[in-house]
Amino acid sequence: MWGPAGAPGRTTVAAAVAAELARRRYPTVLVDADPHGGAVAPLLGVLDEVSGLLAAGRLSVGGELSERFVTALRAYGPQLDVLTGLPRAERWAELRPGLVGEIAECGRRSGSVVIDTGFSLEDDGAEMQGRSGRNQLTIDALDAADEVIVVGTPDPVGLSRLARGLVDLRERTSEPPYVLVNRMRPTIGWSEREVVGMLAGVVRSADVWFLPDDRASVDKTSVAGRTLLETAPDAALPRAIARFVDELAPPPPAAGRRARRVRAR
Repeated sequence: MWGPAGAPGRTTVAAAVAAELARRRYPTVLVDADPHGGAVAPLLGVLDEVSGLLAAGRLSVGGELSERFVTALRAYGPQLDVLTGLPRAERWAELRPGLVGEIAECGRRSGSVVIDTGFSLEDDGAEMQGRSGRNQLTIDALDAADEVIVVGTPDPVGLSRLARGLVDLRERTSEPPYVLVNRMRPTIGWSEREVVGMLAGVVRSADVWFLPDDRASVDKTSVAGRTLLETAPDAALPRAIARFVDELAPPPPAAGRRARRVRAR
């Protein structure tokens, strides 16, 4: 889950997508890999004295991450675990390159992984004692991803940042990303078709999805320290995210479910 600068709502959407996957009984890990400071833990009301990302980094250095990955996670729900992010932004230097890829691989063994990344794609190249620059966490997440989801906003500044970001992203990934235009509202004055037209040069129209501006639900969620599914399950925003997850991770076909029941018997 990536998005350009300007707080387009990437973390809120990442948490909602992870919660929706978990609701569908996909074991899911939500990873906070933002090198500029984690927001997942405060958003979800997770009080954690030990950063899950730093703990995973220490396990990786010791060659124990694969065996002890679950010890770095915080259980949030029946199917949802959280790997909390950096408590302070400057501690990115304690993490070595490739860590996010290792985390993704560990999470894939049990189910789905949703990674909330930073905004910058600049290769700052601050090589020092085997470490790369701060943005390497975000770049590694993109390299490890099966699907890249980009969150932007429909206002003029947000759209220009989104378009530039998609151009930069195209240099990093070979597959076209999904684009979620967040906080879409009639007061902007542009229709969904017009927004798609503005982005036509950098993304396919079929990959653009719109999420409504649902400030009341987002405020309620952030104050409660819970996911949108818990505080406002019938609101417009979680319903729109559920429709997107239908595309991203459709339920298994009936034949597959019947086959599993036969094997179980």
